[in-house]
Amino acid sequence: MIKAGQTASFGKRYIGVDLGDVRYDEIARGMNCYRERVVKPSEIKPALQRAVDSKLPAVLDVIIDKEVLPSPDLEACIAQWLDGCGE
Repeated sequence: MIKAGQTASFGKRYIGVDLGDVRYDEIARGMNCYRERVVKPSEIKPALQRAVDSKLPAVLDVIIDKEVLPSPDLEACIAQWLDGCGE
Protein backbone atom coordinates (compact mmCIF):
# COMPACT_ATOMS: atom_id res chain seq x y z
CA MET A 1 0.00 0.00 0.00
CA ILE A 2 2.85 2.38 0.75
CA LYS A 3 4.48 1.60 -2.60
CA ALA A 4 1.15 2.27 -4.34
CA GLY A 5 0.94 5.62 -2.56
CA GLN A 6 4.46 6.49 -3.67
CA THR A 7 3.58 5.49 -7.23
CA ALA A 8 0.51 7.74 -7.18
CA SER A 9 2.45 10.66 -5.74
CA PHE A 10 5.91 10.32 -7.27
CA GLY A 11 5.67 8.07 -10.32
CA LYS A 12 8.10 5.18 -10.12
CA ARG A 13 10.49 6.80 -7.65
CA TYR A 14 10.50 4.66 -4.50
CA ILE A 15 12.24 4.77 -1.16
CA GLY A 16 12.19 2.16 1.58
CA VAL A 17 9.62 -0.19 0.05
CA ASP A 18 11.57 -2.91 -1.78
CA LEU A 19 12.71 -5.15 1.06
CA GLY A 20 13.72 -8.31 -0.77
CA ASP A 21 12.48 -11.84 -0.19
CA VAL A 22 11.83 -12.32 3.52
CA ARG A 23 11.02 -15.98 4.27
CA TYR A 24 8.30 -15.52 6.88
CA ASP A 25 7.64 -19.26 6.82
CA GLU A 26 11.24 -19.86 7.93
CA ILE A 27 10.92 -17.28 10.71
CA ALA A 28 7.81 -19.12 11.91
CA ARG A 29 9.79 -22.38 12.03
CA GLY A 30 11.82 -20.99 14.93
CA MET A 31 8.58 -20.25 16.79
CA ASN A 32 7.19 -23.78 16.41
CA CYS A 33 4.29 -22.51 14.31
CA TYR A 34 2.58 -24.21 11.42
CA ARG A 35 4.20 -22.62 8.40
CA GLU A 36 3.74 -22.86 4.68
CA ARG A 37 4.88 -20.87 1.68
CA VAL A 38 2.08 -20.35 -0.86
CA VAL A 39 3.09 -19.56 -4.43
CA LYS A 40 -0.08 -20.07 -6.50
CA PRO A 41 -3.50 -18.52 -5.81
CA SER A 42 -5.06 -21.98 -6.07
CA GLU A 43 -2.94 -23.09 -3.08
CA ILE A 44 -4.34 -20.50 -0.66
CA LYS A 45 -7.57 -22.22 0.37
CA PRO A 46 -5.99 -25.66 0.98
CA ALA A 47 -3.11 -24.01 2.86
CA LEU A 48 -5.57 -22.15 5.09
CA GLN A 49 -7.34 -25.43 5.83
CA ARG A 50 -4.05 -27.15 6.71
CA ALA A 51 -3.18 -24.24 8.99
CA VAL A 52 -6.52 -24.49 10.81
CA ASP A 53 -6.25 -28.27 11.03
CA SER A 54 -2.80 -27.99 12.61
CA LYS A 55 -4.31 -26.32 15.69
CA LEU A 56 -1.08 -24.33 16.01
CA PRO A 57 -0.35 -20.64 15.56
CA ALA A 58 0.18 -20.38 11.81
CA VAL A 59 2.03 -18.31 9.24
CA LEU A 60 1.20 -18.51 5.56
CA ASP A 61 3.90 -16.83 3.52
CA VAL A 62 1.87 -15.87 0.43
CA ILE A 63 3.95 -14.77 -2.54
CA ILE A 64 2.45 -11.91 -4.53
CA ASP A 65 3.39 -10.15 -7.74
CA LYS A 66 5.43 -7.16 -6.60
CA GLU A 67 4.51 -5.22 -9.72
CA VAL A 68 0.75 -5.39 -9.14
CA LEU A 69 -0.11 -2.46 -6.92
CA PRO A 70 -3.38 -2.13 -5.03
CA SER A 71 -5.43 1.02 -5.47
CA PRO A 72 -5.11 2.70 -2.09
CA ASP A 73 -7.69 5.00 -0.57
CA LEU A 74 -5.24 7.90 -0.48
CA GLU A 75 -7.44 10.11 1.69
CA ALA A 76 -7.67 7.37 4.32
CA CYS A 77 -3.90 6.78 4.09
CA ILE A 78 -3.10 10.45 4.54
CA ALA A 79 -5.51 10.75 7.46
CA GLN A 80 -3.89 7.74 9.13
CA TRP A 81 -0.35 9.04 8.53
CA LEU A 82 -1.26 12.47 9.90
CA ASP A 83 -3.28 11.20 12.87
CA GLY A 84 -1.75 12.67 15.99
CA CYS A 85 0.77 14.87 14.17
CA GLY A 86 -0.85 18.05 15.48
CA GLU A 87 -0.58 17.07 19.13
